[in-house]
Amino acid sequence: MINMKKNIKTRFAAILTAGLLIFASCADMLDTTDNAYLNTDNNRLNSANDSLYSVAGILKLLQPLGERYILLGELRGDLTETTENADMDMQAIADFTATAENPYLSKREYYAVINNCNYFLRRVDTTIISSGRKVMLGEYAAVKAIRAWTYLQLGLNFGKAVWLTKPLLNIDDMNGDYAELQSETLIDTLIADITPYLNTDFPSYGEIGNFSASYLLIPVPVLLADLFLWQGAYTGNAFAYARAAQLYYQWFTAQGRTFAPTLFRNTYATADFSSVSTSWQNMYAGLNAAEHVGVISYNPSFVENPTVYQTAIWCFPSNNETYMIKPSQAAIHLWQNETYAFYRETQKDVLYVKGDLRGAHANFQTGSYAYTPINDADSVPYIIKYGYYMPDGMGAVFFPSMIIYRTGLLCLRYAEALNALGKPSLAFAVLKYGMKPETLADAAKVSPDEINPLPPYCDFTNERFSVPFNRGLHARGSGDAEYDTVYYAFTPQALSENRAYYGLPEKLETRQDSMAFVNVMICKELALETAFEGNRFHDLMRLSKQHERLAGKGDFLAKWVGRRKPALESRLAAGNWIMIND
Repeated sequence: MINMKKNIKTRFAAILTAGLLIFASCADMLDTTDNAYLNTDNNRLNSANDSLYSVAGILKLLQPLGERYILLGELRGDLTETTENADMDMQAIADFTATAENPYLSKREYYAVINNCNYFLRRVDTTIISSGRKVMLGEYAAVKAIRAWTYLQLGLNFGKAVWLTKPLLNIDDMNGDYAELQSETLIDTLIADITPYLNTDFPSYGEIGNFSASYLLIPVPVLLADLFLWQGAYTGNAFAYARAAQLYYQWFTAQGRTFAPTLFRNTYATADFSSVSTSWQNMYAGLNAAEHVGVISYNPSFVENPTVYQTAIWCFPSNNETYMIKPSQAAIHLWQNETYAFYRETQKDVLYVKGDLRGAHANFQTGSYAYTPINDADSVPYIIKYGYYMPDGMGAVFFPSMIIYRTGLLCLRYAEALNALGKPSLAFAVLKYGMKPETLADAAKVSPDEINPLPPYCDFTNERFSVPFNRGLHARGSGDAEYDTVYYAFTPQALSENRAYYGLPEKLETRQDSMAFVNVMICKELALETAFEGNRFHDLMRLSKQHERLAGKGDFLAKWVGRRKPALESRLAAGNWIMIND
């Protein structure tokens, strides 16, 4: 342990003065005295109502972190730009010049969640048994996962976090000695902390605020998979990557899960590319069991004022003063320059056209961004993943939740783990062909030496994969990718299409070359599929660490971010990606 008294006083004084924020709207649950001492000796959480209100309170505290997740995850990446209206603090984050005084970098909100989780974990009675089971254990596991996810954000954004496992309730607690863990050690600690709850069922609350509560919690298998993926990125440890792949696979095949990776697609309906069939954007307007895994809800029932959903407002050009974040030209380049494949069954041929339909289209509600006119001659791009703007003067529609985990993202992270395990053709098959039996059976799609012997976490013959809508993720916006043998394949032309922009080798002579190629393709697909959702900078961090091992160069992240703003490439080339070092 190291002495952190001074820092703890500074960081948590505001939390103690305000009391345990979780109970701010739950009268008489806790009393806050004038000297910031909370008498909690007799407060035990030993009933269903106690735990429900407590977990709901923690979920409410996550709301500010949702917006922070977007700001820190996207402003630093390659896919967004600040507009001329953006405030100086937002611009500083985008330019990597932010200081500790930047309000968007306040750690108070993170530690408020952690402190309330710690209170719950100390006070909930997990020994209560009803019908032969420990009825409060599910809530305990759920809160452990929320705390771990919050700690992960601190570690990735700031490089370290103060490790607290008991609530800070008074001045004596604040004066304690606490360890500050660097991000790599923090990830190891979090893995050990939540692994015992891997197979613990979460509680069934029904609905909270008109949403099924299962969407509002963070599943332990998914979070643990992410943690192992990060452990692999830091260490290059094959066991960590294998464990990540196992856990993603476990989630895909879990009893009761619907696995349908391409249920949501934007496609051309006709071979002349004149008609579009759209469903991809629908996943943002509402919750769906086939896609959504964990969200932060912004339902009006969860907030005193629904307009706190500030992220959408920052992206809307309806008011120049608040229009602060827009798609970058680098992001627009990605969607516009992708190749769409249309397979004609009768002729047995493939027609090609430029553009991935997850970008922008004439129907402004169907992609990741759209254009809206600002005068008779000009229009501007704006992000529509948090809601969409009605240019005819009818206002704006806000989507009710911020997605933390969904199927598309998990499939791509699963592919990342497979590629790091030396299975590039199998990883690419997740993008191109889909996880299904015929993919494994075709040596032209998956190299036999990658699956012989077949690891259990690569077994696509499981009945969960023999379902409709199981295609490669690229088919969500680029058509019949499985038939594309020219632009989306291990071919010289596919390499040529990407070489100049991404620095790929002229040909793939070794498995390591193939892994580097697939690393780039996963990075591209993450942009095409999950842009503006808060994941981008952290994904670039992880993929950059892997690229350095494969290509011996540590400039992967710097080059991607440099495509958004060239001056940033040299600034980031040294690998100094942490926001601030306080």
